[in-house]
Amino acid sequence: MSVGRLDFNTEGLLLLTNDGELERYLELPQNAWLRRYKVRVRGTVDRKKLEPLKGGVTIAGIRYGPINIEIERDGKGNDHWLIVSIREGKNREVRNIMAFLGLKVMRLIRVEYGPFVLGDLPPGGIEEVSQGLLHSCLRGFFGERGP
Repeated sequence: MSVGRLDFNTEGLLLLTNDGELERYLELPQNAWLRRYKVRVRGTVDRKKLEPLKGGVTIAGIRYGPINIEIERDGKGNDHWLIVSIREGKNREVRNIMAFLGLKVMRLIRVEYGPFVLGDLPPGGIEEVSQGLLHSCLRGFFGERGP
């Protein structure tokens, strides 16, 4: 089972488990796991529009919680790399936020999901999370069930 989801045009960190309870725990909204994305966008980034997003925003009737956007690097012309941090992971959330800002997503890469980080794992690479790391990061989950 995959934890969270990546749409067809998104790449990056994907957590897999064979434990349905763990999968559900990692996706529960009240756990508010930080999800961080690198986003290549085309368009003009208006820095003044980024700060208010930290309080959340409603787009097309959907309320999105706090959104933190940092400019990782300004490209030449209208190409930019952004770091977007969210805690909800609603359907197409990052893409909807970028469209709201007047930006076109050219590439979207999930680089973090809670304490799990993509790091230098190559495309298609697989890395097993050690039991020690799993238990230290998920004390609330394992504390309820036992090891």
